[in-house]
Amino acid sequence: MENLLIVDGHNLLFQMFYGMPSRIFGRNGQAIQAVVGFTGALLKVIKNIQASYVVVLFDGEKGSYRVDENIEYKGNRKKYTDTADDDNPFLQLVDIKRVLNFLEIKYFEIIERVETDDVVASYVATLKERYNIYILSTDTDFMQLVNNNVKVLVYRGKKSKIYDIDTVIERYGIAPQYFADYKSLIGDPSDNIIGIRGIGPKTAKKLIDKLGHIEDIIKNADLIENDSIRSSIQKNTEMLLANIKLIKLSQKTEIPFEIEALQIKNFDDYKTIEILRHIKLI
Repeated sequence: MENLLIVDGHNLLFQMFYGMPSRIFGRNGQAIQAVVGFTGALLKVIKNIQASYVVVLFDGEKGSYRVDENIEYKGNRKKYTDTADDDNPFLQLVDIKRVLNFLEIKYFEIIERVETDDVVASYVATLKERYNIYILSTDTDFMQLVNNNVKVLVYRGKKSKIYDIDTVIERYGIAPQYFADYKSLIGDPSDNIIGIRGIGPKTAKKLIDKLGHIEDIIKNADLIENDSIRSSIQKNTEMLLANIKLIKLSQKTEIPFEIEALQIKNFDDYKTIEILRHIKLI
């Protein structure tokens, strides 16, 4: 099967903006370190996994429907409205899109009140039987999508890691299909989701191993031998159901491009610096 690369655009933008070793400035004095890092990482990953298709997805400005479920959802994220230009990663997004246009790589900014994660999940649901899919992101929410044909690629340069079924089990102790349940129990600080008090990774794993998904854990809570854990589950049923609703990705979101539109052009010979010169950034 051919390989499809799905890029979590804002995730890679932030990773490169804050992860590059020093500030890099373009010909007009503007900061471009995120553009440089984004371009270099994208080219390396495409080459390393031998991708035949690629799409880059960016979150939109309308926010997420999940905020309607929980006003605190992602409420811990930094706001950039009053941030100085050189400290604002979003200002480099325009030049990243220029790079993608030059490379003829399709990208899409989410219009509706869904998240990039949901569009990725819908691509996976649509194409997982016909293509090997690599999701480029450090967001662990995508671990719930991993299966025989779907992998998560965490880019760290030479220390990059690909998570398949075995790697997810090795790292977290649970199979990918239980990952949303696992996070619902322990919480997810990155999204400002609070877990059940007294339940950490080890306890969550034991509950999942014994009882299965969140709905099964709630239904069969009386089988939990530990009194405090059983009581905690029974007292926090609504919280658990709310958490799983926030964390589980929707696979029913409309996808912006059909697979044929995502076929990449031959740009193996391009280097990052050459691309930036072509679009007159340096």
